[in-house]
Amino acid sequence: MREWSDEEVERLTELYSSNKPFEDIMVEFPSRSSNAVRLKASRMGLRRPALPVNLIHAEKVRFHSLDNDGTMGYLIKCKECGSWIQSERMGGGICQTICCGECGALYEVLTGS
Repeated sequence: MREWSDEEVERLTELYSSNKPFEDIMVEFPSRSSNAVRLKASRMGLRRPALPVNLIHAEKVRFHSLDNDGTMGYLIKCKECGSWIQSERMGGGICQTICCGECGALYEVLTGS
């Protein structure tokens, strides 16, 4: 097991707490495994940034369209202006970006299973 150089420690300190995706951080340490990078960061007391404030988990709710066809989707209350955002059910993915039509706030919605 190779010791961490001062340059690597400095780079890890700078990058680990940044908003860069972990995969991008790993590019900076080609001779280290992802486990080694996480372990070193943990031992140094470094933490990754928390999830963005506008990342929300939406529960499936049934809403009725104007056609009264029972369309299934998501209803999310905007944290900025309080208006309701309707999002049609997506196919396949678990994450969707939606925009409030009233104030323009953006949300990443984790739809779950």
